[in-house]
Amino acid sequence: MSGNNTPPEPGPPASGAVDWARMYGELWRIRLFEGHVQRLAAAGEVPGFPHLSTGQEAVAVGVCAHLTREDTLFTGHRGHGHTLAKGGDLRATFAEILGRESGLCRGRGGSMHLVDARNGMLGATGVVGGNLPLAAGAAWAAQVRRTTHISAAFFGDGATGAGVFHETLNLAALWRLPLLLVCENNGYAEFTSRASTRTSPM
Repeated sequence: MSGNNTPPEPGPPASGAVDWARMYGELWRIRLFEGHVQRLAAAGEVPGFPHLSTGQEAVAVGVCAHLTREDTLFTGHRGHGHTLAKGGDLRATFAEILGRESGLCRGRGGSMHLVDARNGMLGATGVVGGNLPLAAGAAWAAQVRRTTHISAAFFGDGATGAGVFHETLNLAALWRLPLLLVCENNGYAEFTSRASTRTSPM
């Protein structure tokens, strides 16, 4: 895989100014990465079924540009872009998806279970909404320790129908947790369109 393997330092610039050029470069880095994963998956060279987030790169980059390395991040089954945007090493992330020993989790996690604790990326899960209470727990830990760090969780619109989504919102509000919930509404809950789940009024 060609291109720059050096991940950007996570977090906003010291000046507080937005580095648009860096963010644009990161958008392309993620898009090219996932395009390569898609081609290898189509050729049968990727174990399992990788879930891509093509077209959603700006959400990952925009949010992670404002997180520090110490802020924690949790994601779902479309977590490649989030991992890279949080500062994950491109080659190690790619090796993990391919099940290689040089991967982030020594090839044992694969595409849907990426973890990069060094950068505060504490887990991706294939369980829809399963990352939300984990993120709330990390936020609670930051609060108890009296740090200034936050916890962020990415999830799709399909997760809003899970009970754990509402439970996490309730607990986060009651305890005033430093928790950022980011819903990536792509209009589909896996293969079910949002339009097909609307009910007509009684």
